[in-house]
Amino acid sequence: GQIQEGEPLPSENELCALFEISRPVVREALKRLREQGLIVSRRGSGSFVQRRPPPDLSSAEVVRKRRKMPDNLEFRSAIEPQAAALAAERRLESDLEAIQEVLDRYARVTLEGGPASHLDYCFHLTVAMASHNRRFVDAIQTVEQDISHGVDLSRFLSRFTHLERSRSVIADHIRILTAIRQRRPEEARRAMRAHLENTRRRISDAQPALAESA
Repeated sequence: GQIQEGEPLPSENELCALFEISRPVVREALKRLREQGLIVSRRGSGSFVQRRPPPDLSSAEVVRKRRKMPDNLEFRSAIEPQAAALAAERRLESDLEAIQEVLDRYARVTLEGGPASHLDYCFHLTVAMASHNRRFVDAIQTVEQDISHGVDLSRFLSRFTHLERSRSVIADHIRILTAIRQRRPEEARRAMRAHLENTRRRISDAQPALAESA
């Protein structure tokens, strides 16, 4: 709501610095805004607001999603620690390879400043798959959007910088994978539970204005 219709957006360099993200991410975001008809780009002049965003892109939608997160995390905390514990008991070498591959991709993309909510979901899904119990996989698939929203909200609301938050999440994931690799069910359970608690904390450490409105 800070930039009115007809006014220019900050330059690509300014957007990179403001959101601590890479130029390719900024360009992809601008492309999506153009496709939605929210901005128009003029060669040599930059990008300008063409119309205001719909309600689902407003801060009110962010607040609504934030209010849902405690219930979502409560449900996940009842499911995912057990899935991680079973993964530590039952995992195959192919499971470890799949989890490691997703973790490596997640680390690379996030540290480059790119969007990685789907890769975060894939990490949790591959852990569930390593439990070799289809019901846990089904449960993770039902909360795919919740996981992605949690990542996005954490990134948007966190008092930490993007790099600090990314390193924290990567460290959580490494602890989970290490426990699964070493066949330590209780350690895997604790690591997953701690990761979900850290997710809750990152979201609750909201920007003051949004915290008040929530």
